Amino acid sequence: MKNYIAGFRSNNSKKKKKSFLYYSIITALFVLGNSKNISDISLFLLLLMTPSLICNFKAFIKKIKNKKKKEIFIRTLIAYLIVVVTFVVTTPNLKEVIIDSQLLSEALSKYKEVISIIDKKDEQGNLNDNNDDLVSNVYEAQLHFIDTGNSDAILIRQGGEALLIDGGDNDDEDTVVSYLKDIGVKELKYVIATHPDADHIGGLDAVINSIPVENVYVSNGDANTKTYRDFINAMANKNLNPSVPLLGAEFYLGTSKFKVLSAANLKDANDNSIVLEYTNGNDKVLLMGDAGKNIERIIDVDDVDLIKVGHHGSNTSTSLNFVKKANPQYAIITVGKNNRYGHPNKETMETLKNENIEVHRSDECGHILVKSTGNGLVTNCDAGSYSYGR
Repeated sequence: MKNYIAGFRSNNSKKKKKSFLYYSIITALFVLGNSKNISDISLFLLLLMTPSLICNFKAFIKKIKNKKKKEIFIRTLIAYLIVVVTFVVTTPNLKEVIIDSQLLSEALSKYKEVISIIDKKDEQGNLNDNNDDLVSNVYEAQLHFIDTGNSDAILIRQGGEALLIDGGDNDDEDTVVSYLKDIGVKELKYVIATHPDADHIGGLDAVINSIPVENVYVSNGDANTKTYRDFINAMANKNLNPSVPLLGAEFYLGTSKFKVLSAANLKDANDNSIVLEYTNGNDKVLLMGDAGKNIERIIDVDDVDLIKVGHHGSNTSTSLNFVKKANPQYAIITVGKNNRYGHPNKETMETLKNENIEVHRSDECGHILVKSTGNGLVTNCDAGSYSYGR
């Protein structure tokens, strides 16, 4: 057998030491490897046999008339070819590996392109951009402010996961469920009911009955209404156990993060709204529910990029001091056309206008989509007016 093994075909001690070291390293790497499938065994044998094939081929060339050398080389070659065929047959399709590599390269290239675009947008200070179709899916989050009129339904997607904040009013059930299904939401990691008013939880029973939900967070307090009972019954039927999040609690959606800024337990249901700070990379969004000025005074918040204005632009929210503290560049107002409440309020709109905050409104845009790249925001909604209700 030693006539076939490179380094051991002679009595040269130096060659034997080098060969022993080579074979020991290859064997150690194989033993330490996680996989021991046929493909890996074949590769291991190829690495062991390659030096012998080369050495026996050289010996055959030097003494081409020597039948013994020829016989050793041919046997070595046959064994080597058998192992090569085994390795090729059992190794995953090389074409698939190349394709995966190309996809990764394209994704990285696209991400660099997006960063360049975002840098330009930051210089311009403009949320809207004609090139928003170039925004990469790498690290991108989507914030969907679903148009349900004078109610709230906000979907956030990132990293293949989805979260729904509120579900519109009772007559918005079909709108919300259809919207989620139309954009391919098959599961919700979180459903958050900011507070028990009908214009925030009215459609959540239909959502829970239609789409699998993993976790539900609710505010303190309850309501003696059919809408609230429908919501509770839907959760019970799906064996969901809602919980009230703690102040300062954090939870994740993909690689992005939510932090609970308020989960009060007061007499006013609106002030019990779960207030969330959403962070995706360098982008920060404040989601106020219907929280009023009493909550605005006490929550711990600094500069944000975007705020979902509290209580549909009512004068109970969005105080001047709070707006200065949060210092948003953009504001989203979820409000219905010609609603009976007179939302948004004159005082609120004048505050936003005087602070040069760009407004985007569902009564003017319909569904509003905001994309967070982690380093800048873009939207499909044109900058809105500062008009107000009665």
